[in-house]
Amino acid sequence: MATTSRYMALQGEYVRLYCMFEYNGRLTDPSVQPTVEIVDSNYYQESSSSSSIQDRSSSSLSDSFSFSSVSSSSADVGQGWGPFPAQRENTGVWYVDWYVDPAQTSPGAYYDIWRFQWSSSERVQRQIHPITVVPSDTYLTYVKPPLVQRLGDCAVEMLRELSCSLVFEAQHIPNYMEQAKRFDAKTLGFAYQNWNDDPKPVLIRNGEPMTSGWTPDMMGSILLDKPADPEDNFFAQYYFRYFSDECLLTFLNEGLYMMNATPPASQAYGDICSAPFVWRAGIMLYASIQALRRIIFSTTFQERAIIYGEDPARAQDAMNRYQQLLSEYMTLWMEIRKDSKTRMLVPILQYVTPEYTLPGGRSRWFRYLYKG
Repeated sequence: MATTSRYMALQGEYVRLYCMFEYNGRLTDPSVQPTVEIVDSNYYQESSSSSSIQDRSSSSLSDSFSFSSVSSSSADVGQGWGPFPAQRENTGVWYVDWYVDPAQTSPGAYYDIWRFQWSSSERVQRQIHPITVVPSDTYLTYVKPPLVQRLGDCAVEMLRELSCSLVFEAQHIPNYMEQAKRFDAKTLGFAYQNWNDDPKPVLIRNGEPMTSGWTPDMMGSILLDKPADPEDNFFAQYYFRYFSDECLLTFLNEGLYMMNATPPASQAYGDICSAPFVWRAGIMLYASIQALRRIIFSTTFQERAIIYGEDPARAQDAMNRYQQLLSEYMTLWMEIRKDSKTRMLVPILQYVTPEYTLPGGRSRWFRYLYKG
């Protein structure tokens, strides 16, 4: 069985539904294990004015497990499943696996409703996210990159902080009305990979948006359910990321290597999760420096330069701005590098308990005190 995402939940497969929890801007676990209910659009609309899926803000989350699973075959009422206990993957990152049963689910919109508490004394809060279920035959033409990742809590947090601060704009680049390249009657190709899920891509055929009948692989291709006519013209609007998560992790590791090499280098760390917390600013700043260098270098090539428009002067102007920003980052990095390991309080070397009753005890205690 494959594990698909909420944006393309395949019938007959498991879909992994993620939810992230932030407290004061940092990934944080709720105090109690969250619970998840899954409903279709009819059930959700019906429950908005009824008590079947109420907020239950006055009750505790432990009471949620006493609710039985709900399911109805009535088209007017809709269907619901759960509640299910969520599983923890990393700090602040929870998920639940749901089997998309073809006998009970049809292609369309569904919702997962999360309930959680920040502390036992606070009210139960609710978060709702959309799910898109697609036919099972879509899987036949969907290819996933051959990569398996496992990230620690620190790596997840640093990736998120880097993407949301220093390189945010490079990770949210809009591309409007790009004309598709025809690979075959059912496959359309586009210029850039690493598409963002939010906002969702839009496919336009002959001037009209297509609301169904196509699936993006989020890596630069769109797969049509039915062969297109030769005279059809396709355009797409999407947001994409300049860097994949693998690139950002490489930049973070290079930042760690530079911090390891900064004198005094008596102790080195093998991965970013084991590095001291006080090194984090230096690691992330050097990672952003490497990202800027990559952008500046790639701007010399046509495929990347066209991001800034067809006028070459715009790409050159962007490169000059990047060079100025890179210079500022390098200046700040040199300051952090110089002070990160040297301007720290000297730790206590040893504890000595004075013993005056023994011969020579007082003089021995003073020798210990002023040793080194």
